[in-house]
Amino acid sequence: AQWEYAARAGTTSAWWTGDAPQSLHDANAANLADRYALAHGSPTWNTVEDWLDDGNTCHAPVGSYAANPFGLHDVVGNLWEWCLDGYDEWFYGRCGEFEPVCDPTQFSFRVNRGGSFEESAASARSAFRNRTEPEGTGFGFGLRPARTLTGSQSSAPAVPSGR
Repeated sequence: AQWEYAARAGTTSAWWTGDAPQSLHDANAANLADRYALAHGSPTWNTVEDWLDDGNTCHAPVGSYAANPFGLHDVVGNLWEWCLDGYDEWFYGRCGEFEPVCDPTQFSFRVNRGGSFEESAASARSAFRNRTEPEGTGFGFGLRPARTLTGSQSSAPAVPSGR
């Protein structure tokens, strides 16, 4: 839930750029499976976004794309980001808590979010959750180092205390 809140950056749309996939191109906000990668030697993926040319065949250096309104880069595509949550397809529907964490010790899969350079825009929506075994590895996975900020160190908006 915290990852999704950060990726949405105060919006309610599919991506922080809007509800239309092409808004990702207009905002220079995503590294996804696209026509550039296909033309420059990428493997053949299931879905290629013909409307997108992000200039990269695979990983892009951090910060290559526009930051969302919270100042976070690369929350759409580039690398799937590992999250703390265990993967339970129905967890959010059963849980009434704000910012719930699905106990990772109770499930054999973990949640990763944000899509990767190998994925379509649909897989990179803010609400989309992918699942992978904790031992899973691959070129499309990464993580976002995080730490708690307190007092005057924090410039990001606080997470609201309720929905």
